[in-house]
Amino acid sequence: MAAERRGGIRVAAKAAAVMLALLSGGFAPAAAPAPAEPDWSALAREIAEETNRLRRDPPSYAPYLEAMLPRFDGFVLERPGRAFLRTEEGAPAVEEAISALRAAKPAPPLQWSAGLARAAGDHVRDQGPIGGTEHQGTDGSDPARRMERYGQWGGAVAENIAYGENPARDVVLQLVIDDGVPGRGHRDALLEADWGISGVACGRHRDYGQICVMDYAVRYVER
Repeated sequence: MAAERRGGIRVAAKAAAVMLALLSGGFAPAAAPAPAEPDWSALAREIAEETNRLRRDPPSYAPYLEAMLPRFDGFVLERPGRAFLRTEEGAPAVEEAISALRAAKPAPPLQWSAGLARAAGDHVRDQGPIGGTEHQGTDGSDPARRMERYGQWGGAVAENIAYGENPARDVVLQLVIDDGVPGRGHRDALLEADWGISGVACGRHRDYGQICVMDYAVRYVER
């Protein structure tokens, strides 16, 4: 699914099908006691920090992906201590991502916006309880409209959504690989040099365990 552009608004395709989001139940380990509820605010901040690390030096993330390659068996990825994952493309998607990172240029860091984080949080609270995987909210809102609740954006905006119970670095790597997404729209959104500001929110998702929404803007003035 390629990135969507309409009326100056860029919206990256949803991440429901990308690698590190699809749990393969046939390979799941024995059930363990339910962990404590994550610190969602801390996770959101960590994702923002990881995104800026990636933007400052994209090639430095290639070794994280290279470490995955020996753990593929066809389309199945082994993750030590975690459930195996069945991917759509297998190792070739990771190899392509490695090449893209090595060729990518640094991008300016993104400033944190409380307003964009609130807009992202609205969508987390809307989609998480119902198991939703859409950019459109149940109230009909799109990312730009949600951002306008808390400020005014300028230039363009975009939104990434990642699913699956992953730590911050794996959330970012999931979007970099963009398994099953032909246009690699999530990766493009992470590395887009035009973005100047972002906000992130995470929470519980009924079906995937975790949903993280990342909103980006060229400019944003909070109310």
